[in-house]
Amino acid sequence: MKKQFFLIILMLLLAGAAGAANGKLSQNLRTLEPVKTTIPPILDGSLDDEVWKKAAMVDDVWITYNPVNGNELPQRTRAYLAYDDENIYIAFHCLDSNPDQIKTSLTKRDGIFEDDWVGLSLDTVGGKKYGYEMFVNPSGAQGDIFRTGEKEDSSTDWVWYSAGKVVADGYIVEIRQPLKNIRFASGKDIRMGVVFWRRISRLGMSGSWPELVPGKGIAGSQVEIRIAELPRPLVLEALPSVTYSSGWNRTSPSSWSGADQTRDLGIGVKYGLTSSIVAEATLNPDFSQVESDSLQVTVNQRYPIFYSEKRPFFMEAGNLFDLGGIGDGMANMSVPVHTRLIVDPQWGLRLTGEHGKGSFALMTAADRSPGNPWDDGGENPDLGRKATFWIGRGKLGLGNDNFIGMLYSGREFGAEYNRSLAADFSMRFLKNHQVMGNYIQSFSNRSAAGDEFKGGALTAEYTFSNDKTFLGAMVENVDPGFQMDTAYYQRSGISTFKFYLQRQFAPDSKKIPWLFGVAPSFWAAYIRDKVSGLDDKELMFELNTNFVLKGSAGGSIYLAQESWAGQTFKRTLGQMYINLQPFKWFNLHSCYSFGDAIYYDPVDPFLGNRTQLHLNCTLQPSKNVNFFAEHSISRFRRLDSGEHVYSQGIWRGRLTYQFNKNLFVRALAQYDTFKKMVLGDFLASFTYIPGTVIYLGYGSLNESRAWSDNRWQRDVTGESYFQTRQSFFFKVSYRYQF
Repeated sequence: MKKQFFLIILMLLLAGAAGAANGKLSQNLRTLEPVKTTIPPILDGSLDDEVWKKAAMVDDVWITYNPVNGNELPQRTRAYLAYDDENIYIAFHCLDSNPDQIKTSLTKRDGIFEDDWVGLSLDTVGGKKYGYEMFVNPSGAQGDIFRTGEKEDSSTDWVWYSAGKVVADGYIVEIRQPLKNIRFASGKDIRMGVVFWRRISRLGMSGSWPELVPGKGIAGSQVEIRIAELPRPLVLEALPSVTYSSGWNRTSPSSWSGADQTRDLGIGVKYGLTSSIVAEATLNPDFSQVESDSLQVTVNQRYPIFYSEKRPFFMEAGNLFDLGGIGDGMANMSVPVHTRLIVDPQWGLRLTGEHGKGSFALMTAADRSPGNPWDDGGENPDLGRKATFWIGRGKLGLGNDNFIGMLYSGREFGAEYNRSLAADFSMRFLKNHQVMGNYIQSFSNRSAAGDEFKGGALTAEYTFSNDKTFLGAMVENVDPGFQMDTAYYQRSGISTFKFYLQRQFAPDSKKIPWLFGVAPSFWAAYIRDKVSGLDDKELMFELNTNFVLKGSAGGSIYLAQESWAGQTFKRTLGQMYINLQPFKWFNLHSCYSFGDAIYYDPVDPFLGNRTQLHLNCTLQPSKNVNFFAEHSISRFRRLDSGEHVYSQGIWRGRLTYQFNKNLFVRALAQYDTFKKMVLGDFLASFTYIPGTVIYLGYGSLNESRAWSDNRWQRDVTGESYFQTRQSFFFKVSYRYQF
């Protein structure tokens, strides 16, 4: 308790201390009125088109938001806006006093964020509820994120066009956003909102215009765009796809099975009922997963591993179903709608849109997985039956980015069901304060015999933030009978209080020019297990620093009392990390943790010493070539006897050659030392626009196996590695827009 008291007092002193003050910068904020053009600009990374000479321009101070708030971004940036009846046009001139230090690459979509980049968040309906965020590096490669409130989803891809070029005084980027590919309110006197931002990779600095004001969020910081009139575009598209795969299993050390072939034809259709409401339908959708899930350390994990969504239909605007007070890392629930729980969809329908101050998202899908044959050869009593998911979300904007909303999610499978109804809200007040929360009530029936039960989950969160301080507090209560089949969450039957405090210090840049910021933080949590009556308690003190060469380093001390299987254990852990980019072609990350950990045996748990090391590096010798290497290892020993319990290491290497923005080839290898498994993938990919793609892939699984009694012994490794599975994959799809 003395240690805990010392940490609390120390953090309170740090939070109250006065940091070095910077002179307050000001920006000339104003409504932007883009010029209408009759001759569209050519996207070539040049500003010699006539439209850019007349376009609305921002030539002002840009203010940093990362790694510290409130400083002037060192390099000047100009942004331009124009439009016509079919497109919005954006351009940037990013001045740079050292253009040879600009970091750029040719890479697939969303692979640019280690480079220099420039971009914007575009609130197309002016309601401050969501934004289309577009990023472009100096080579013209793209990244995009769909934002709802302050929650960002990088899995969403939509169609837009860009070009970039490094020039003598920096680099230039041009963007064309077709209106038919985004939702907006057509008609006269159109109001939108925008924030522009820029990242300077070698400095590790990001800045924006207008300034991202702590406590207001992106939506509350944006400036208004005013356009006289925009007509409603025709939104009608079809997305047919063809997928072929063939796999072979090794049946003995010297023989293979016949080919297990799959041929799928799918079709998707999208139609815009208005410029802001879109209906979508898909039959036998292309949900093929091109990228394999990365191997992770899976031994001795208390909670299930979370795998992100990678299937095209579900990735589009998936965060529309998020709830206030969930998804920021503090809550027990990560996402209320985790679509990877819809394992093998047969069809899907979706309707999303905006109307006035309201927004909505409706989705339903049929999942064949509960009725699929069992892998172990047993007879599935539900063979051929499907589960149906029904999900609906509505939000009402209350000004700024405040809202109230409701969510329904349900899974129906014969007489069995799981249905959940939620209400949520988010409110900002007194400039720097925000409260948000939700209540979810679930109703379940797990058997035809009528095994019915229900439960509720309540979450409430408060945050305070300004340019130096962030404070967050959260309470939640989850009933033992609560279940939500669409959600990813860790536990039921708990009551929780969590508290987080961070203070940021900006040293005098004249005295310590290499150090940008120092941020100590404090974390405390209390979790009451309502079933066992046992408590979990957590305290953590952390220190993070940011410095030159895109560097960051820090460490933490973690004190915990954790309960498992009816026993209570006291734990002390330490962690250290460093990130560094010493050259623009080399990026390094390292993290090391050590200390007490529980072996989560449900019958006989015990305390041990665990060390974990994670290393990765990225080499980019040219714009076209990227090599990523990663190693993670976890070791565990009993604390009482020193006995070695387990060691699991993951080795991963990925080599990519990008011919241009559309075409790349990639080779990937992963090795799990605990499971004695080697996974290899080769992929050739051509993407013209999202949806118009060609993939050609080959996969190989090699495992250490024992052959005995004329069969493979399950869960027994041998001295030899065998290629136990190989597969071939081909996919082509075409997005036809009318």
